[in-house]
Amino acid sequence: MADEAEAAESDESDEGFVHPIFRLAPHEDSGSDTLGNYRYQAEVAAQMCVVLLTEDSVESVVCEWHEDFVVSYADGFVELVSVKHRGKRRNPWNVADLCKDGGLAHLFDRWRACDGRSNVRLRLATNAGLTTGKLGATTLKAMCGRDPQVTAGVDAMADTVARHLLRVRWKQAYATIPEVPQANLADIAIPAGFTDLVRLFLAALHIDDELPSRRHITDVNLQSLLIPAIARLQRDHVDVEATYRALVERIEKSNRDESDRGQLAVYIADPTRVLHSVQIQQRIARRRLTKATVLDTFVCSSSAVPTIARGQLPIVAPGGANLRKKMERGRIPADEAAHAERLRSAWYVTWSQQRSGLAGDTTDLANASFEVLDIVFACREQAEEEAPGSAPYGRRMNQLMARHLTPDALGTGLPFPVNGRHLRGLAYQLCDDCDFYFSEVFDPSEEEAS
Repeated sequence: MADEAEAAESDESDEGFVHPIFRLAPHEDSGSDTLGNYRYQAEVAAQMCVVLLTEDSVESVVCEWHEDFVVSYADGFVELVSVKHRGKRRNPWNVADLCKDGGLAHLFDRWRACDGRSNVRLRLATNAGLTTGKLGATTLKAMCGRDPQVTAGVDAMADTVARHLLRVRWKQAYATIPEVPQANLADIAIPAGFTDLVRLFLAALHIDDELPSRRHITDVNLQSLLIPAIARLQRDHVDVEATYRALVERIEKSNRDESDRGQLAVYIADPTRVLHSVQIQQRIARRRLTKATVLDTFVCSSSAVPTIARGQLPIVAPGGANLRKKMERGRIPADEAAHAERLRSAWYVTWSQQRSGLAGDTTDLANASFEVLDIVFACREQAEEEAPGSAPYGRRMNQLMARHLTPDALGTGLPFPVNGRHLRGLAYQLCDDCDFYFSEVFDPSEEEAS
């Protein structure tokens, strides 16, 4: 308890006033009663993580403590998502249940904590159906959003939802829902302005009641989302099921980080607030999943990796003059030199198509290049030792490179599957860039290749 008090004092001193809502531990509810429901929430979050692989409009997914997750969009919007699974034996959601157990009171409270900012959207995601009728949950769904399908009767629905939220407040302490005397639903005294707030809340809300059930969500995510995304990314030889498990486990790991219980949505919604606290930046970074994070969960299959993927035509890589001159000076036969050119081109195509397009590509390539050069220099040292006197050693060096440049020899490796020919192609590209020679050092620009 002393540690928690000290942490709270530290947060206040670092960030100024801390609203009491940020100190509240979330209440247990029907969405988190079992490990299975935790898993379900993670699999719903995984849907958005797969979407951000191919959709530039989605920037990141942040696993929350108070929310199930928060989605950040490139246009500056953020979406607070609450996931509710309902067993098949339960009846469809009615409005009262949505407010109490379905997460609407929870979402309203978090929306108000974000000051109802115009860039904050809300989504209640569930697998269960909705009741019909004039004031049923289906009608509520149609009245939600900035472009509602139904506009007649919105005032009456907002009044009904307001009363249900106030009734929920009697048993659950939500800081942004006022406490009123207990009474029958129709006799509840609604505080001035509260119904207007509920109407704005409904305009920010989207209800998605078409999620797969817990039993089917894995198959749906694999077949409808992950496999198509891998195909669009042209990531051959990805173990789809192992990758999906790794992604869900990565999300669950963030959800289990109970050292970060503060609500982060308010900071994600207003990035200027994050700038004032390194601590908050670190918390968000630990829980944020980006395209690079998701790509890191990809698991390569153990099948052989082709040098050129099926259906692709070989492309001649630009450059190559320095490599030709160096191989000629190293006395490497013309046919072996021609093969080196083809492998350099194969590497060029593979890197162009498989890299993520993110800033991390530069680091990945640099790390792989360091390791390849270490192996190349070791091969050159051995070739020099084996060569009698001052005899050329280039061909022997090239033979040793073919033997030792294998994926197993790399430590960190690359974020996509490669074979030894790809690594030799990278080596030949590094040679063309003048990072090493097959002979003594010379200036290729002063020598004509035959």
